[in-house]
Amino acid sequence: MNQHRLLRAKDVAEMTGLSVSTFYAQIRRGAFPKPLKTSANTVAWRLSDIVGWIDSLEEVAR
Repeated sequence: MNQHRLLRAKDVAEMTGLSVSTFYAQIRRGAFPKPLKTSANTVAWRLSDIVGWIDSLEEVAR
């Protein structure tokens, strides 16, 4: 898996099991990685940031 890959919102939702509106709400609360602005109208997330967020959930569950 390429950790430098950028993911769009649909991909992030699929990976995390969260709806797009839910993870945007978590971004506003500071509980989810912020996206990168990739163009005037586009944002994307680093795969490594999303994997790190998922890993942090596993740590809490232990």
